[in-house]
Amino acid sequence: MVNIFDFSRMWVRIAFHFLIFSAVAGLLLRVSHVITIPINYKNILHTHSHIAILGWMYLAFAAALVREFFPHEHIHFRKIFVATLVTIIGMIVSFPFEGYGVFSISFSTLFLFASYWFVYVFSKKLKSKGSSIANGFAFWSLFYLVLSSLGPWVLGPIKILIGSHSIEYNLAIYYYLHFMYNGFLVLASFAIIIKKLENEGIAYSIKRAKWFFKLTVYAVLPLYALFTLWINPPAWVYIMAVIAAFSQVVALMFGWSTLMRFKKSISRNFYRNILVLVLIAYLTKVVMQLFASFPAMAEYAYNTRVFTAIGYIHLVMLGFLTLILLIYFVDSKLFYNSNFVKLGFVMLIMGIALSESILFTNGLLISYKGISISNYSQWLVMASSLMPIGLIMIWIKQFKKDY
Repeated sequence: MVNIFDFSRMWVRIAFHFLIFSAVAGLLLRVSHVITIPINYKNILHTHSHIAILGWMYLAFAAALVREFFPHEHIHFRKIFVATLVTIIGMIVSFPFEGYGVFSISFSTLFLFASYWFVYVFSKKLKSKGSSIANGFAFWSLFYLVLSSLGPWVLGPIKILIGSHSIEYNLAIYYYLHFMYNGFLVLASFAIIIKKLENEGIAYSIKRAKWFFKLTVYAVLPLYALFTLWINPPAWVYIMAVIAAFSQVVALMFGWSTLMRFKKSISRNFYRNILVLVLIAYLTKVVMQLFASFPAMAEYAYNTRVFTAIGYIHLVMLGFLTLILLIYFVDSKLFYNSNFVKLGFVMLIMGIALSESILFTNGLLISYKGISISNYSQWLVMASSLMPIGLIMIWIKQFKKDY
């Protein structure tokens, strides 16, 4: 019989292959700005985003949640994971060729049903475990996962009735992205962190963790206001965005000691140091949200959205979520570790840091100086190439038991 260790290892490694695929697709998109290559840019972009969020992030977090919360009941999730995998493979083979078409939309829709199945089974079992801070984070992460799915459901009707270039269409996309990563993915990461501390008997301040939980979780819903400021909404929407963004900054202040306990629980000093960078990325995220909630900064973010929006999303997805997953996998021995793997981490982090620096710097230069970085696209390609190289280096060593 397959145990939870083998079950988790299998699924996180499957998810990791999707991360590599997505990184290569992302690099291909950036190369297309430098040289002419025979690809349909929009189709590859849709493939890249769907596989990064659903194939990598969703599947990896789902496997980690099952591992931490139900280590002896993983058998109940096998069929759910297989069904989810089928839908992701379906998206991989359909999106590059047809973009949003009959097959890709069908597989995307089936993925939503598979995610509902996971939420139903997981939440049902979670109720039997009583209440705790970790359980609370897990519950609300699943709540926002379901809430985020309303975005894809309304895209079709909006496209037919109003058009894909309408304000409503873009608001629906921002709605989905916000509740998916600021809701499900971020809260799931905190659920896994705190549950790991509980499972290992590591003490942390319950009082501070409760405030961390409340201020983080309850701010997610009103924080959506932040992603509507580009349409110049009424003043009360700006006020709500400021309050929600400020709440998450205060939440991090309360939660910092708990996150430091997680840092101390990591067995290898190399990965503890990386976690510091990851937490700095999350701190940068919540501070950026606060600044962007003010009218002047909201206008700047909109005018430079090609750089700031992409930079912000990648900061969250790569700088925080991806790295914290990889650290967790290595520390839990779901991934093998070696000096070569560590070098892969260094390459990955260098790629993330350089790409973020180029994106945000170019946005600032264009906004305030009216100029762009010389050879901007070429520099971005070189920086981005470090990420798939680093990931492949990590992947290579997963075939050898070398702790």
